[in-house]
Amino acid sequence: AFRSRPWCLSIVLLLRCVAGQIYTFDKVPLPEPRSLHTLYAFYVFSHQDAPERTLGQPMMRFHNLMFSATSPEDAEKARGYTGVQLSILPYRSFWKLILPDKFCSNTEDVLAGRASEANKLLTQKPLGSSDDDVNLYSHTVNFEMATDLPLRVNSTGVYILVFSNCGDFYHGEVSGSVIAKNSYGFLPGNEYYKMPFYGWLSIAYCALASVWMCLGAVPHPVLYRSRHPAWPSRSLPPVEILHGLEESGLRGRFLFVLAILATVVKSIFSYMLVLVASLGWGVTRPYLDQPTILKVQGLSFLYIVLDFVRESALSFRNSHSLSIAFVMLCLLPVALLNGIIFYWIFTALSSLIEILAERKQVEKLVLFQRLWKILVAALSLASLSLLYQLFDLSRSISQRWHYQWFFADGVSHILFCMVLAAIMFLWAPHTNSQRYAYKQVDDQEGETSKITEGKDVWADEGGLDEEEDDSFWASTHGKSSKVNADILGGPTQATD
Repeated sequence: AFRSRPWCLSIVLLLRCVAGQIYTFDKVPLPEPRSLHTLYAFYVFSHQDAPERTLGQPMMRFHNLMFSATSPEDAEKARGYTGVQLSILPYRSFWKLILPDKFCSNTEDVLAGRASEANKLLTQKPLGSSDDDVNLYSHTVNFEMATDLPLRVNSTGVYILVFSNCGDFYHGEVSGSVIAKNSYGFLPGNEYYKMPFYGWLSIAYCALASVWMCLGAVPHPVLYRSRHPAWPSRSLPPVEILHGLEESGLRGRFLFVLAILATVVKSIFSYMLVLVASLGWGVTRPYLDQPTILKVQGLSFLYIVLDFVRESALSFRNSHSLSIAFVMLCLLPVALLNGIIFYWIFTALSSLIEILAERKQVEKLVLFQRLWKILVAALSLASLSLLYQLFDLSRSISQRWHYQWFFADGVSHILFCMVLAAIMFLWAPHTNSQRYAYKQVDDQEGETSKITEGKDVWADEGGLDEEEDDSFWASTHGKSSKVNADILGGPTQATD
């Protein structure tokens, strides 16, 4: 029987030793008699095509592989057994080399010259061609005798690790590892170009953070009263994990889980920050009602759980050959949540714009209209990228693995960075920052909020003291106001 191991549960994958291009066998049971399993996918550059050649020739290595019997009674049967093989085949020609209904050789195949031995993996090579001619790497796993076999890689591509048993014995366990190493290290070929991309992205985030900290360091009370600071909340990309993969082939489980959690939390934090601003928190209302807060908290928790599963599945989708059905099962709930979040943001933002227009609060109205345009542009670009990814799924992975990372990871990072920079520009602290904050209205006087031209709040710093212009935080904490009306920039009213 032909079988495939998709390792469908991403949580199970996290409990295993996660490898870059090292597949470890730790007492893995032998396949059933005359069966074949696909285990893993390696992404390897040839020496000529490699972006770096600092470590010499790329290679595949079958390292310290052997199998042992599960019981003393089976040890005698296992001696001299040669039916267990580990093979590495190019993905683009996998189904040309392997026939689903006949992949184990027999005596007739030996007599016909199609195989050198019986009870071995049978590949459909052209007559007279060798394994090297079709980029096939095969190794027989022996009983209680560890072997080490390095093999040179001559062609760029995706390679599938195959675990086969073409004999009748199966009461055993395999130990050892299979290693694929590029000319620059262990980092998979489909992950290599993320390194410089994340490096430049880290520099961009550091620059944005530095600019914001410099603006926030200005010692003026107005800056501390700005309600919605757009600080660079997105943490730096996991460059350290990619470095670890490149150097050792292994990525630590703790760092891997931490990187996924950081990615998930920073995404939902950013979404919720835009959402509460669109709901008018600190703009048209001093606080959110309790049901709304519970909805935001529940949505955030659900997003963290589902997006953690999604990121885990995407991290292993190529290397462990996860089925498209399972990947889609992980992607759809998060896509639905994203749709709900963006629908909520746009409906809330639309209502907020209408309120600001009715109150004739021009400064706030212009600010949130610009935010609307920015979000629409980002959502449009993200939708185009998603549509292209869906269209690109029809192409073979052997054709798209070079650039797939850009649409899966790069586009979202670039869009976020651009939106972050735009929001930072909109909410950058300046002399009129106080105009965007919530102010209480004195209903006893029948006054309403309005925008009037007035003197610059920076014109006379000596006239500013702690009793003037109560901030948003003062109003939400129930402190009494010294100002009777919410008139921004207008003349102050006399008090008794």
